[in-house]
Amino acid sequence: MLEDVRSVCYRVRRLSGTAGYLEDGPYIWGTDPVIGDRRPSSHGVLFLDELGEFPVAALESLRQPLEEGVIRVSRAAGTAEFPASFLLVAAMNPCPCGEGVYKGACSCSVVMRARYRRRISAPFLDRFDLVVPVTRPTASELLDRVPAESSADVAARVAMARNRADSRGPQEPVLTKEATDTLSRKLAEGELSARGLGKVTRVARTIADLAEAEVVNDDHVSEALLLRAGRSVVVA
Repeated sequence: MLEDVRSVCYRVRRLSGTAGYLEDGPYIWGTDPVIGDRRPSSHGVLFLDELGEFPVAALESLRQPLEEGVIRVSRAAGTAEFPASFLLVAAMNPCPCGEGVYKGACSCSVVMRARYRRRISAPFLDRFDLVVPVTRPTASELLDRVPAESSADVAARVAMARNRADSRGPQEPVLTKEATDTLSRKLAEGELSARGLGKVTRVARTIADLAEAEVVNDDHVSEALLLRAGRSVVVA
């Protein structure tokens, strides 16, 4: 498994990213058309730092390849299709000044915060499997230096879950009635889209694999929903 991780292509883009470069540029038309950042990251990881600072067009251009795993480019010289199956990871501050986690510390106006959040559309955010708010560690957490779970232990649990998923194959997860009722309620309340349903179900299946459970129960579904709870914070 460690060798699999080491072979993955990681690409990081920050504020200099533009819509054209992220999606489909620069181009060299000829025997070998060349595409931008998502081409070398196919079957890899694309990390966007300071997500809220990227142009809206750059972020929206990611929606189609995230959905279909390909980029289609049409120009006068012709049309080309490029593989773009990648894992998108992103990070952003709660507001432009970055101090919004502390009450009274934020120097941004209401208009500035609203403009910042509007860059992240609900359809774009819906394509993330996990949206998790991360708080700053407290002074005691930084100073006490309590040992955390080791990376080796985490890797062993992940390898076990992956083996369970591989042995099961591409079959639909089996959910308990309580888990199905929870998902049905979230759909009826408008808190979950059809796309989100698929993502929550897959995450819940992974949580069940980590717990070595054969069936996805309500606790697994509730945890998967909690891991998307940050969407309301971003698009509020």
